[in-house]
Amino acid sequence: MLASVLCSDHYFRKGVTPGGYARSEMNSACYAELAVFDPPAELTADPAFPGEQDFARWENYLRRLEESMTGLVVRKTAVSLYLVFFVAPACRRGDGERRLLELLEGLQRRLEQGGYIAETVMAYTDAGHYSVVSGRKLDNKYIRQALDKVLATAGMSGEARESLVRENLDEIGRREKSLKVEPKTAARGPSLLIFLIVANVLIFAVGWLMELRTGTDPLVEWGVQDNQLIMQGEWWRLITSMFLHADWMHLASNMLFLYMLGGALIRYYTNLQLWIIYFAGGIAGNLLGLAFSSFRSLGASGAILGLGGALLYRMTLGKDARAFRAAGNFTWLALTVLFNLVYGLVTPGIDNYGHFGGFIGGFVAALLIGVYYDIRKTHK
Repeated sequence: MLASVLCSDHYFRKGVTPGGYARSEMNSACYAELAVFDPPAELTADPAFPGEQDFARWENYLRRLEESMTGLVVRKTAVSLYLVFFVAPACRRGDGERRLLELLEGLQRRLEQGGYIAETVMAYTDAGHYSVVSGRKLDNKYIRQALDKVLATAGMSGEARESLVRENLDEIGRREKSLKVEPKTAARGPSLLIFLIVANVLIFAVGWLMELRTGTDPLVEWGVQDNQLIMQGEWWRLITSMFLHADWMHLASNMLFLYMLGGALIRYYTNLQLWIIYFAGGIAGNLLGLAFSSFRSLGASGAILGLGGALLYRMTLGKDARAFRAAGNFTWLALTVLFNLVYGLVTPGIDNYGHFGGFIGGFVAALLIGVYYDIRKTHK
């Protein structure tokens, strides 16, 4: 019951995951070990239970548990251990509760001496409460809330508890399924990223070789965004300018950014959807530049920031946004997108209309794709 509550309530938060681990802002990990001291009926029928043999068996179990804990190593990560023991009433008969408490205090003491951040808890489902062996308050609010939630069901029947567990497990399944890429939505065919990177590099290399021979780059002259020529009918410049770059550094920085953003999104969009987002961002940025700028411009930045807009949409307004944020470390990538937008505002020579137009265009395109598939799914 506690395991299902921990997983269903906090699987996509900075608390406990089904495997026990979760990265948090302080680069720490949480590991929850759950155990039940509930012996079979043939043992508890003996009025002498628990006896010395039972205490020795419990001590051996805790020693093995301690060995598994001390073998738990996460490089460059602080580990917090939470050991929760559910103790049946039969185990607390006679001297049982005191002896078990002594065993758990010894375990707690040895873990602390080993440098571990650990808390050991004795929980009593029949009484509806728990006690912390160290006497401190549980600092992990997720485990604390989960314990309260489970112990609040102390008066429920076994069937009612099983029903709650099934509901929690179903919820876990739904959330996990929302993160998986189904075959019908997985990217198929040649990777869009590979095509775009190869196309941009080849076009730049051809133009560079031509410039070495003739002194000018005819590709730039033919395809750069020139608002005056576009207004005269050369509309293709709204697209061709997305594949042109000023120099090697311009090309390398854009391709690196394209690889990072595209790599983050390719699991969640088909090639067609990524094409739509990419070109929607590039064309939107060029149209904004056409409307408000008088300078010639070139580069894939607007289209790439369109992918940045799609990333921000998935992290904020997209379906299962919280699940998406937890599926990968996207925060630093989103901050990189915002940094590029702000950097353009304070640096001369950067086409901010293309950047902001591309970002907005990609965001809107991702929004419309999400709405379209929601409607399609509802109709099905």
